[in-house]
Amino acid sequence: MKYIVIGLGNLGRAIARDLTRIGHEVIGIDKAMRQVDLVKQELAGALEMDSTDKIALASLPLAEADGIFVTFGKDFGISVQTTALLKSLEAPHLIVRAISPIHETVIRAIGVDEIITPEMDFAHLYTAQATLGDRLRQWYKVTESEYLYKLQAPDLLAGQTLADINFEENFNLRLVAIERPETKKNLLGLPQTIQQVIHPTPGLPIQTGDTLLLFGRIESIDRL
Repeated sequence: MKYIVIGLGNLGRAIARDLTRIGHEVIGIDKAMRQVDLVKQELAGALEMDSTDKIALASLPLAEADGIFVTFGKDFGISVQTTALLKSLEAPHLIVRAISPIHETVIRAIGVDEIITPEMDFAHLYTAQATLGDRLRQWYKVTESEYLYKLQAPDLLAGQTLADINFEENFNLRLVAIERPETKKNLLGLPQTIQQVIHPTPGLPIQTGDTLLLFGRIESIDRL
């Protein structure tokens, strides 16, 4: 797949490098040549360009891109101008970093496809880790306020069935699945632990070592 990343600061470079690392073709754009120089050997292309210049933007292969990231982290005006110009050029799948709540309101009004909020996401991750400690395995943002959490099952739940616990009624959480470690022998006959995915049913008991995939808000997880 092909992507264009506009703004090669810390976030833009990280996105561009990660996309490249997993096999995608990435063109990086920035007004500052020093930022371009940092990644020009790693990406399919890296160009010095003023993203508020409509003629310059129109020269990019916008129609061929599977996604276009706008990642400016400080300049409200440049981000809005760039996003508006890309929209006017009918650029596909715009993914824009929100700098502030006001900025987010503006770019939503322009009509972007996706908004990323790395500062808010980091704050949420820090809060979740502080609250849940080592029990938190992973988390995924689904909506502005709801996440999918992979959480080591609390010890007090071991032996109780899902009907007894009733996550939705008691905690306002949706149990999506359970990961349960299972030891099997590999091709060499050596024991190997794999994670078996179990779909929840009312009579299923929680076991020690289970990992719960729970969908909901952080305050509901905290209550659990």
